[in-house]
Amino acid sequence: MTAARRGIPKQWGALGSGPRDQCEAVLLDLDGTLVLSEEVHRLAWQAFFDTWGVTVTEADYEQHYMGRRPSDVIAAVPGPWTDTDAAAVLSTMTAFTLEHAGSVQVVPGAAALIQQLRVKYPVAVITSAGAPWAQYLLDKVLGVRHLVDVVITAENTTAGKPSPEGYLRACAALRARPEHCLAFEDSPSGVRALVAAGVRDIVGVTTTAAAADLTDAGARWTVPDLTSARVRGVRGALRARNAAGRSNDEENRA
Repeated sequence: MTAARRGIPKQWGALGSGPRDQCEAVLLDLDGTLVLSEEVHRLAWQAFFDTWGVTVTEADYEQHYMGRRPSDVIAAVPGPWTDTDAAAVLSTMTAFTLEHAGSVQVVPGAAALIQQLRVKYPVAVITSAGAPWAQYLLDKVLGVRHLVDVVITAENTTAGKPSPEGYLRACAALRARPEHCLAFEDSPSGVRALVAAGVRDIVGVTTTAAAADLTDAGARWTVPDLTSARVRGVRGALRARNAAGRSNDEENRA
């Protein structure tokens, strides 16, 4: 778990001081949500398979490898790597991934969204990828590492998504209640992890999964990208609800 150079905004330093429905933090997935990197991961896995002389069908890849932490796959999926030095295998996989990192594309609006959100809210990035990959994307590709308060990577959790562990760790580090956070995810497993963590305001980004699948998993809204025009409706809904919450609080105090 790492913290950015900037501190958490002062107005969010203590819990319970704002309106009932006020947002306390923003939680962001990385691959698929902020960057389009699945092709890079597919190339890295193919290089990995070639090294071990293994043939994997697309169906098997989607079921057992796609979107999962390499450490989880290496430990759970039988192969010639079973009972070998897991750390060395993982290091090789990381090298394959970084080799193709230059071809990663940014989801439209991602960097600007983080810049806008960070003015008011602390921001955490939660990813199933390793720290070197996350650092490269946030720093070299998105250019927003200095704006991210907390980064949770594969090294910081014992279980990957759909386990809520990563998101719960991020909330704890930001001193934010999950039910008062806004989150962005692109995969059904990631959305389910958020739901399990207690997050309610979930935006599904339809870069890798259909809107219906994200909604079925628990997303409240879906958007095709993160441009201001796409996210404007989400912001409007949150503002309206916060205003209603403040009005109800005033009535209860009267």
